[in-house]
Amino acid sequence: MNEPPEVDAVLAALQALYHDPNPSAKQQANEALQRFQKTPQAWTTANTLLLEQDLPLESRLFAAQTFRSKVTFDLEQLPSQTLVQLRDTLLHALDLYTSGPRVVQTQLCLALAALALQMPESSWGTVIPGMVERFGGTPATVGTLLEFLTVLPEEVTNNHRIPLDNARYHERVPQLLTQHTPTVLQVLVMYMQADGVTPAIQSTVFACLRSWLKAGEVAATQLADTPLVACAFDALTSDELFDVAVDVLCDLINETQEIDDNQPVIEYILPRIQALRGALADAGDDEDRVRGLCRVVVQAGETYHTLCLQHADAMLPIVYAILDCASYHDLDIVQITFRFWYLLATDVHRAAEHGTGTTAPFERVYEQLFAVILRHLRFPDDEEALTGQERDDFRSFRHYMGDTLKDCCYVLGAERCIERSLQLIESALTQESPELRWQDMEAPLFSMRSMGGQVSLRDSTVIPRVFAALPHLPPHPRLRYAALLVVSRYTEWVAEHSDLVSEVWAFIAAGFQGADRDISAAAAQALNFLCQDCRESLLPLFPQLLDFYGSVKKELAVDDLLAVVEALTHVVTAMPSAEAAQSLLIMAQPLLEEVHEVSALSAATKPDLMRAADRMEQLTRMLQVIGVTLASTLPQACEQTCAEAYAILDRLLERHGHVYFISERASALVRRALIFFGDRAQGVLPQVLERFATCYEATGFSGYVWIVGKSIDQFGHSGAEPLLAQMAHAFARITIKTHALLDEVPNPDALSDVLDDYLHTCLVTLSAAPALLYMSPVAAQAYLLALRALAALSPGVVGIAADVVRAIIECAHEVPPLERVLVDAAHDVVGKHGAETCVALLTGLVTHFPPENMPIVVSSMCTLAANHPSEVVAWVSNALEHVPLDAVPASDRSFFLDSIRSAPSDRMKPSLLLLYSASRKSRERGM
Repeated sequence: MNEPPEVDAVLAALQALYHDPNPSAKQQANEALQRFQKTPQAWTTANTLLLEQDLPLESRLFAAQTFRSKVTFDLEQLPSQTLVQLRDTLLHALDLYTSGPRVVQTQLCLALAALALQMPESSWGTVIPGMVERFGGTPATVGTLLEFLTVLPEEVTNNHRIPLDNARYHERVPQLLTQHTPTVLQVLVMYMQADGVTPAIQSTVFACLRSWLKAGEVAATQLADTPLVACAFDALTSDELFDVAVDVLCDLINETQEIDDNQPVIEYILPRIQALRGALADAGDDEDRVRGLCRVVVQAGETYHTLCLQHADAMLPIVYAILDCASYHDLDIVQITFRFWYLLATDVHRAAEHGTGTTAPFERVYEQLFAVILRHLRFPDDEEALTGQERDDFRSFRHYMGDTLKDCCYVLGAERCIERSLQLIESALTQESPELRWQDMEAPLFSMRSMGGQVSLRDSTVIPRVFAALPHLPPHPRLRYAALLVVSRYTEWVAEHSDLVSEVWAFIAAGFQGADRDISAAAAQALNFLCQDCRESLLPLFPQLLDFYGSVKKELAVDDLLAVVEALTHVVTAMPSAEAAQSLLIMAQPLLEEVHEVSALSAATKPDLMRAADRMEQLTRMLQVIGVTLASTLPQACEQTCAEAYAILDRLLERHGHVYFISERASALVRRALIFFGDRAQGVLPQVLERFATCYEATGFSGYVWIVGKSIDQFGHSGAEPLLAQMAHAFARITIKTHALLDEVPNPDALSDVLDDYLHTCLVTLSAAPALLYMSPVAAQAYLLALRALAALSPGVVGIAADVVRAIIECAHEVPPLERVLVDAAHDVVGKHGAETCVALLTGLVTHFPPENMPIVVSSMCTLAANHPSEVVAWVSNALEHVPLDAVPASDRSFFLDSIRSAPSDRMKPSLLLLYSASRKSRERGM
């Protein structure tokens, strides 16, 4: 017998999707199947495929998935009186698949669940009792019933794509679920305790119970009245049921968070949880079993942490079970406990502050925990035995453990914890044992680093001993590295004990000696923090710092040298303004000279250019730290300094502006210099704009556009007429170049960096000096560039492009204070390109715009309709023809167009919201 043409077409598409090796054919088949699922014919075709038991599994699975999709999205295609027939069709199909395959059975259950939610009580009022009667009577169909009971609460509570208003939803859920919870629990108990029940069925019962627990339909008190809780604890001894039993118990404990309301349940389960400490000990090296038991006891600890101080006798066994987990060798299991230690530490600290509750037993727990964490922090004796990934994971995990050390400080006090670490170091320093390893000292050093932020700045007992011990550490590179990082965490304390500044500086300076890059990096970080926190105390040592800088600047790695430059600049900020300016010049002059040397080379090599780039980055870092603190006090002579410095950069850009890293470093430096020199930079601004526009035309590098935009932003408000003309000329040049670049790439995302900087330039121009854009001969090009950028997939580019488009459209609707001539110019640009505007906004709205762009589109389209009421309907009609066919159904497009025809300005917003809703529905369908 010949199949209907739709069936043959679907089978052919499925054959191509699953078996054709051609990717293009697969894509075409997938698109064809998605289009088919939206058609009214899909109902009958899916039923035909589903009933053909001899078809391949993928065909029948597709049919079941089609039913689920159509019940979710297309139920309005069927007359309401046929819904009962649809239900019976799905139930009949489910009868055929009670023995599997499971994937088809699940999709049919999901379809029935979605249908049940949407059908009124009068049409299908006894969903669960009816399913129990139909499928619960024989062992062969029990699995089907349990599958339906499992997916029903999940689908009802989690499938937000089902089109149901809130009032109807809140009416239907109790009818479907809440009223029948006792029935479900009776069914689950019956199957759990049935004669001959298999672990597979018991596992399914537990999975179903979890679904109802997570949906909030089974209260803990209800569950406690059944044997299921005891069954879950008993199942922890079963290999087949262990994992699902752990999940059920965690969910149950989570449901008892309202402690007062669930006191009887908690009193019942606490002794069972206390007993799990023995099970943890028995689990030994079975990591999976330990992990599962750990999850249960930690869930109990986190849920009942507030009971610890009130009921210490009941809770301490659980706390010690969690401590056992924290002591385990598998760090993934250790990590499960961390949140509990934080919660308990907060409770214990609060109780100690207010004198409520007995904290001593828990302080003893945290003392043990502290020792446990120190042990975990220790690097293995044979570190080389770790793989690279294991080494990286361990180093990353140490920082998480550092947070738990802070919890210990919260309970025990930072000085007490630091002293314990320090005692380990002091004890090691007095030993001369050949068995002593660097790991024995490095772990407590790391712990002191982690706890540095907790220490009192007024401490005068423990921290001085720390600084006294550091210089006496063995000269192992890992210990020197760790000691310098400890120093970097205690520089705020050093600032309060300025008599130690010279000693600490000497210790840090020693870290730069030698060829170990890691130690130098740690020393650079420590110096940076010391100079930030102790800048005033370091003023007398600034000549030494300068000499030191001169001695190491050719030896250090780039990042470390940047940290040193930043450090010295922090000290400069503590100087009086005249002295600061002079010190800054002393630091900057050699760097500028090196840049000048490179710019004068007849044939600069890449290492030469990298050297110039590094020096520019150091200058940038100096100016970044200084910020605007000196701008108002700079002497007039600095204007000449600005000009001389820029002349060096200009020469470098003239000769090497085509090198990308030179463009990036020079742009960053110019930006910081414009901020630093302020109005004194106006004299060089014409040269800056000319050079950067020229370089952009030659290279297309986005940094050059960025500086043009920053110049307009900073000086456009108050610039004199000649300078504004120079800005306008530069803006026109970058617009023309950006337009040409966009013509050369396949899509806007290929030019995202350039577009981002260009569009930001447009936006700041519209704010600082709108005439530069509106009165420019390239105003239309700028507007069209923003429209084209709306096709980008990058949310950042789309967001800034939408802001530019809206600003121009709304300017066209402005009244003074903007000059009338600017408003007219904007109105002219938007009016000439209204069709393109509607295409870009509507296409983006229904395809790829992020949700936060919705208000911008609505605002822009409403303003467009208000300004051009006679043209906007034609523009929208044209735009809808450009919208992809699968983005919005044809009926919704027609409705949108019809709704705005009579009153486009009044109807635009509600109509756009409906269009957007239709597009979201289409997008969700394709997920």
